[in-house]
Amino acid sequence: MKSKYFNRLILGLIILIPIFYFGIFNSKVSLQYETNDPGDCVSQISGRNLCQDIEQMKILIAIDIIVIVLLMLFRKKIIRD
Repeated sequence: MKSKYFNRLILGLIILIPIFYFGIFNSKVSLQYETNDPGDCVSQISGRNLCQDIEQMKILIAIDIIVIVLLMLFRKKIIRD
């Protein structure tokens, strides 16, 4: 892989982190305003399980960070100039 594409890949992965965080924030706002009880997770408007959405976004952020770290650790083996 050329270094240009590698840098774009790393940049794309870094840009995904705030997007996933915004998804968590959005789901928490929906959790507050679209449910009746504090323990409810299912939205009355969309019918989605908001707690599951929040957990999925947290997992995606963790996977994203792990992939970034692994790519940076094996950078010399991946990049071919």
